[in-house]
Amino acid sequence: MMSGFLIANAFLLSLTLVVFAQADRKLTASEQALIEGSKQAILDTGISETYFTTHFKLLNVIDKPADRRVVWQFSVNKYEAVLNDAIGYYTEGAKRVDTHSIAKSLGQTSEIERTISRARALRLMKTCIGNFENPAVEYGPVNGRAELLLVAHAKTHAKNRVESKTAREREREEREKRKASTAAGTDAIESEEDEVEIKPLLLGAINLQTGKCTKGAATIAP
Repeated sequence: MMSGFLIANAFLLSLTLVVFAQADRKLTASEQALIEGSKQAILDTGISETYFTTHFKLLNVIDKPADRRVVWQFSVNKYEAVLNDAIGYYTEGAKRVDTHSIAKSLGQTSEIERTISRARALRLMKTCIGNFENPAVEYGPVNGRAELLLVAHAKTHAKNRVESKTAREREREEREKRKASTAAGTDAIESEEDEVEIKPLLLGAINLQTGKCTKGAATIAP
């Protein structure tokens, strides 16, 4: 993994980044330190100062005892993804050292320049998983390396939605029966017919550099 580095005017560059919605207030020294530390953590994943300045924009910085966080927006070729860097710490003697979650949430980065068009990505997604909904852009690790992805899940047919609703109703009725049986001092006997079948949700992820589609499944409990 390549180590990033800060150039002499890094402080000025960071100040430029924070002139967004926070322009109506002055950043505290603690907030500025969080921003600088978060920026360095991103640089340490493998990208250059120049690439960072071009493609990363500061959205917010939060410095509360129970919530220390820096929020960035990564953008390239009209694709945008939001990155949250939750900041913890550990101590070395009397010194407190910050830790940045963004190091793991990104993995090893490379400087993405070329991407496929959104129209092509959407076509590839339909070919991959059929009709889909809720497409979103994500930037995160796949096998330890940061990739830019378009993710979505296959549309749930109306019939399946009705079946899911019916299953939830059966489950609620079953719970009420068990409560009634418990109150009466008897054991409830569950029939196999009342068991709720949980159908997996088909997921798709299009690599926005290569166009490769990866399919997966997720199960949502009723």
